[in-house]
Amino acid sequence: MTRGGLLRRLEDGRVANHRYAQGVLRGLVSAWRHQGRFVLTWEECRDGNQHDEYAYTRDERHLFANAEELVAFVEQRGLAAEDFHP
Repeated sequence: MTRGGLLRRLEDGRVANHRYAQGVLRGLVSAWRHQGRFVLTWEECRDGNQHDEYAYTRDERHLFANAEELVAFVEQRGLAAEDFHP
C-alpha cells in the first residue's frame, strides 16, 4: 500500500501488518489505532519459536500520538508503507 493508504488505514482504525523473514529470523510488525492513540508492536524470533515469547529476539511496543509519527518511526527503521498489508 502507499504511504497515504497506510495513514488512512490507521486513521480509520484498521490494522496493518508486515511479516518478514531475514535469514533464520521471522518477524511481525503490527500497527493499529487504540483509544485515540496509535500502537506499533514489533516481534521477532528464530523460525519455529513464534509461540515462545521468551525466545523472542525483539519484542517491542510503541505508542504514538498520531499515525504520521508511527509511519515516520517505521521509515526511520528501514521499513516502507509498501511493506504493510491488511
